[in-house]
Amino acid sequence: MISVIGAGPAGSFYASREKHDEVHLFEEHKFVGKPVACTGILTDSVRSIIDVPQDLIISKIERFKIVSPNGKAIYIDLKKTNMVLDRARFDQFLFQKAVDAGAKIHLGEAFVSYKKEGTSYQLKTTKKTYTTSMIVGADGPFSPVAKAANMYGKREFVHGWQARCKYPGLEEGVTEIHLNLGEFSWVVPEDDKVARVGVIGPNTEQLKIDYKKLLGKAKILEDQSGPIPLYNPKQQLRKGKEDIFLLGDAATQVKATTYGGIIYGLLAGSYLAEDKEQYVSRFNGKLGKDLWISLKMRELMNHMSEQQCNELIEVFKKKHNAEILETHDRDFPSKFMVQLLMKEAKLWKIGFDIFKSNLGGRKK
Repeated sequence: MISVIGAGPAGSFYASREKHDEVHLFEEHKFVGKPVACTGILTDSVRSIIDVPQDLIISKIERFKIVSPNGKAIYIDLKKTNMVLDRARFDQFLFQKAVDAGAKIHLGEAFVSYKKEGTSYQLKTTKKTYTTSMIVGADGPFSPVAKAANMYGKREFVHGWQARCKYPGLEEGVTEIHLNLGEFSWVVPEDDKVARVGVIGPNTEQLKIDYKKLLGKAKILEDQSGPIPLYNPKQQLRKGKEDIFLLGDAATQVKATTYGGIIYGLLAGSYLAEDKEQYVSRFNGKLGKDLWISLKMRELMNHMSEQQCNELIEVFKKKHNAEILETHDRDFPSKFMVQLLMKEAKLWKIGFDIFKSNLGGRKK
């Protein structure tokens, strides 16, 4: 018996791909997909992992509008459109794939603890105790599995304040990114009237103020706020040589530039299902570099002054730089960062000035 804790995208996708003849999927909530705490925007690269049904796509994003603190903006036309998902139904779609693959389902049943006995584990939930040969923690940023296995480590979090809103002045098909509120803020339209509006950063009083500024006169339809783990390159993905593994947010597999983790969680689930012995080396070898680059990019961006943010927008306005951003997938920065650095000396200067001036503290 393999026990998967958490029926979010990573856990459900792994359960649908695992070939073991007895997979049990545990979810503490009675309904999969609720509560929603995610923007639900995906790049086209998800199609290389799974076909997303058209009826799950609420809208498509053709352009990004990046706004600097001084109000100047640049539009990035995307060569491949992004998709805005019905996130609850997307989770349910992946969950149903696990069901169709034969996974045994345990809704409203939370992980409590485990105890190793010989070559197996006694898994205790809120309902009963099971004998299992393997435990997969896909149970979110505060992962009880990671804590029970002493794999939790020193985690850092940011908080995403987000809501579905009736939002005036939307440009349909255009996602706005603002660099002057929180670490950044966003307006992702579902149509010409409703958008997913949010701001992210350390959970401080200032962030709440920034969130209110961003919302303005918008009418909130649904709160979708939640904590997000910061990627930790030292995070254990497997407990020694034991059969206890972590996936998705539970493993801090979240890119720090945009704090998206769905694609990384799906890839992690597929790697684990294909070969548990190669899971750690394969994930780190294929995706660890991009996550590390994203983390370093975020650290630099968080230390940028308003003037440097304005300078960055001017850099990206140049045609050759805009073309690189338009063509490449932001999920995998290793594929475009070298090109940008080779073509644009101004980026080196901005980076050097950040190190020289204020690397010792976060941008206020």
